[in-house]
Amino acid sequence: MNLRELTADQEAILSKVESGDFTLEQVSDHLDMLDSERKQKIENYLHVINRLYNEEVAVTAEIDRLQEIRRSKEKALDNIKSWLLISMKDGEKHEFDLFKVSRVRGREVLRVNESLCNSLPSKYKHTKQVETIDKKLLLKDLKAGAEIKGAEITTGKPSLRIK
Repeated sequence: MNLRELTADQEAILSKVESGDFTLEQVSDHLDMLDSERKQKIENYLHVINRLYNEEVAVTAEIDRLQEIRRSKEKALDNIKSWLLISMKDGEKHEFDLFKVSRVRGREVLRVNESLCNSLPSKYKHTKQVETIDKKLLLKDLKAGAEIKGAEITTGKPSLRIK
């Protein structure tokens, strides 16, 4: 019997006593037995709650531990890639049995001085909810030789391609 059924039985017996169908003496033994079973069920529920809580704490600790390992691996990966990137020259390529690696020169990217955005011609600005800069158009015009105050072409970070 589960806790709900035990409680329902206990209430049913008490209502029969109140209605006069049984005397309190007739059902006291039965109520004592139900109360004992009910207390045992409650204690069992508390054991389950305690076990589940401890498992939840352990799982949370394990998640934290694994996330720390992941962050450590990500940092190590970034460091090794940075070292390899520094060690290689632009355009350098190597092929191995399982890997290919090459250092690719950074592509041209646009860097806009945000404090001078208002001085840019309006054709580079598009309004959505906030005024933004059409960086593709601005880069295209700069490549074509236009001189625009507040914008210049620079070289982005080099990257590795590992296949």
